[in-house]
Amino acid sequence: MKKIFTYAICFFAAMVFFGACSPENYTLGDIDVTSAQLEKGKAFTVEHDASNPNIVYLTSLMDSKYTPLWEHPQGRSQEKKVSLKMPFPGEYTVKFGVETRGGIVYGEPVTFKIDQMYAEFISDETWTLLTGGAGEEKTWYLDLDAEGISRYFKGPMYFYGTGDWWGSINKTAAPLNSDSWSWEPDWKGNSWLMPAGDYGSMTFDLKGGANINVNHAMLGKVQKGTFNIDTEKKTIRMTGASPLHGKPQDGIVVDWGDVRIMSLTENTMQLAVLRDPVLSNDGAAMLTFNFISKAYKESLTENASDTNKTK
Repeated sequence: MKKIFTYAICFFAAMVFFGACSPENYTLGDIDVTSAQLEKGKAFTVEHDASNPNIVYLTSLMDSKYTPLWEHPQGRSQEKKVSLKMPFPGEYTVKFGVETRGGIVYGEPVTFKIDQMYAEFISDETWTLLTGGAGEEKTWYLDLDAEGISRYFKGPMYFYGTGDWWGSINKTAAPLNSDSWSWEPDWKGNSWLMPAGDYGSMTFDLKGGANINVNHAMLGKVQKGTFNIDTEKKTIRMTGASPLHGKPQDGIVVDWGDVRIMSLTENTMQLAVLRDPVLSNDGAAMLTFNFISKAYKESLTENASDTNKTK
């Protein structure tokens, strides 16, 4: 009897040992929604406002257990219902997806059309500060030149947490999430950020539409695209163009068109994009590029010239 009891204990111990050593099987659930099921009219709707067709409503019809994922002319959203205020005529694209137990699934993109301009939607100060106003254009430079001089900021690029945005930086609202921090390196002590040089220019205009022209002088390319602003969230969706940036950052951002306006005044601007942790082998962060306006840069140059003449 004693032997049987001993064998039973040994057998039980061996089962526990092998059970502890065997790998646990962590698997995602099956994807229970297909791309073909995410059709307009069945999974979501795109509707114009009855009284103002320049307002477009995107509404998810999916069960609440699915997180909606929108890619639209003003950026990305995860709300069940999204309201877009579209100031300019044109044809625009919306892509709808959901997050399932087995991963993210997107349907085919659909388009909607805006027939007329609605000037009230570009009357917000954000549009004017960025572009100079309706029918105007405004040029911006990265705040670093070939001599390694930054004229307003400590350097050409700062870093913020993924929760930081206009509200948290300007202390008017809470961060978007708990990842809120900042690092504002000076260029002279951190020249590894990007080399000194002439980075070209970036011009936004409101001439028949919202257009952007970017001369990436250090990257050897010129981009012409369009943009749209969400004035409440302080974001820009750029299509066909990206903000001026350095070569070290060129390969570590997935979506250069998904831009946060961190700050914006008559003479200065900060635009942020998300650093991808996989591409960068570093943590996610908002790479924030610092800009000065053409008028501001020229005024400093003229003042310096006048000062030299009086010496």
